[in-house]
Amino acid sequence: MIFVCGLTMYRRSERKRTQTSRANSGHATAAVKKAKHQHSDVSIEREDHMTVDKWTKLWKEDKTNHTPKLCTMFTKHVDKLINSRERVKTFVPLCGKAVEIKWLWDKGHEVVGVNCGDKALKEFFEENKIGYSVVNIPAVKGKLYKSEDGRIRLYCCDFYQFNSAIESGFGAVWDHSGSLIAVDLAEQEKYVDIIKSLMGEKCVNLTVLDELSVNYDKIRTWFTDGFRVEASDHAKADRNLKSFGIKGHQLYTIFKI
Repeated sequence: MIFVCGLTMYRRSERKRTQTSRANSGHATAAVKKAKHQHSDVSIEREDHMTVDKWTKLWKEDKTNHTPKLCTMFTKHVDKLINSRERVKTFVPLCGKAVEIKWLWDKGHEVVGVNCGDKALKEFFEENKIGYSVVNIPAVKGKLYKSEDGRIRLYCCDFYQFNSAIESGFGAVWDHSGSLIAVDLAEQEKYVDIIKSLMGEKCVNLTVLDELSVNYDKIRTWFTDGFRVEASDHAKADRNLKSFGIKGHQLYTIFKI
């Protein structure tokens, strides 16, 4: 059975529970690497390579789970994210068709997202009846889906092709798709380095992670000089996630100082 939460795919069998990483990297590997992690009494085997092509295929086959309502963490803490500012440039990594994008746009903010599958990006604009255009962007080896007013810009590309030369000076980051735990373990720091390079002056980054994958100490190690990290909130996992050994989700607020 495959259970998809956000963009995380879990495979269960009678003998083992498997957590499959949601890597958004297009880099090929000679073989699939597996690492076992223990959490409580659950053995989790992580398959450490999901390519852009594989994720694009999942989007095309509707095997990802889109949540059509605002995340509770978002509604509780969006005031901290925006911090009484107007037209905040917000980055949403591995955005899919997250409903928070439209919420921010409706409030007058600017939203930039990155996703490897264009099906989700097309559906975002069409389902929300927002006029858009599509242009090729050679610098990211992909495409840009842009709203008519220019305040929503969603890039369809490998995340690692995206950098501060394409877009920079973000005042906010909303990372609820679990992008940090989606990438290969060996590339987590590379992912963090890109996020840090995008965060502009006084940027506020809200990152939601499951407790199983990345802890507070690791987050603080990654975001050191020039950043401050707070463990801001916690939500208990639902029954499905608990069956995989995940007890809950933690919200980290990361400030650029």
